[in-house]
Amino acid sequence: MTIRELLRKKLTQEELSLVPTSFDIMGSKEKAVAIIEIPKELEKKQGIIARAIMKKHRNVKGVLRKSSPIKGVHRVRDYELIGGNKSTEIVHAENNCRFLLDPRTVYFSPRESTERLRIAEQVRDNDMVMVFFAGVGPFPIVIGKKSNPSRIIAVEINPTAVGYLWKNIRLNKSEKIEVIMGDVSGSVSGFYGQCDRVLMPLPEKSSEYLGEAIKCLKPGGVCYFYCFSGDDLDGKKENILFIAKSLKKKIRFIGSQKVLPYGPRIWKYRIDFELVL
Repeated sequence: MTIRELLRKKLTQEELSLVPTSFDIMGSKEKAVAIIEIPKELEKKQGIIARAIMKKHRNVKGVLRKSSPIKGVHRVRDYELIGGNKSTEIVHAENNCRFLLDPRTVYFSPRESTERLRIAEQVRDNDMVMVFFAGVGPFPIVIGKKSNPSRIIAVEINPTAVGYLWKNIRLNKSEKIEVIMGDVSGSVSGFYGQCDRVLMPLPEKSSEYLGEAIKCLKPGGVCYFYCFSGDDLDGKKENILFIAKSLKKKIRFIGSQKVLPYGPRIWKYRIDFELVL
């Protein structure tokens, strides 16, 4: 039965039409957490909706309602527990990796598992990989599991996320990951001109750190720049070219990828470019 079918006798037809048909579930078969957006019209029925989700998905032990956008330098949002266990720390499984985390204290998107695998498959033997905004380690750990880089440098500013990152490194036996806690600016100058791959998986802020990414690349190195955009990426590419030119660097664009829908006619995109010299 669907969630709406489970709720058919408990909500009016109008209320049923407002029940979200999709939501995130992160965790494992033993314990998972559901994260859902509930419109204001259903606030008084959110407990009923949470119980229906847990009945449908037996592994879901807690349901969180989004109550703010992603905010702040630590990239977290506010949640309201609307049903189930107060403990929302889980171990999320994807791509033969495991990630310990609490979505209430760190950023993590289960929807990007395919994208993480795409990037890992592009990493060549002995590449040196730099990951800005590394979070609890999904990109570094999947790359370490699925490819054979020489080093992976993971930079993250949220101390709670860094704590989970260290635990996930041990959990996945990821021996090639080095962790830097701090803001990207001022943390990566020791790697200028050394990196074969630089990842920038934070669309809201990536443009602010383009200079640092370009400086980290060696000739022939590739940057994966994430952004939000409509179908026309020309403006984003012009900005990347402007930053590169200001650094007296030459780049060439080698590809782009629609990653996830973000809003009406807006997507999360990845733009790939290579440092020529």
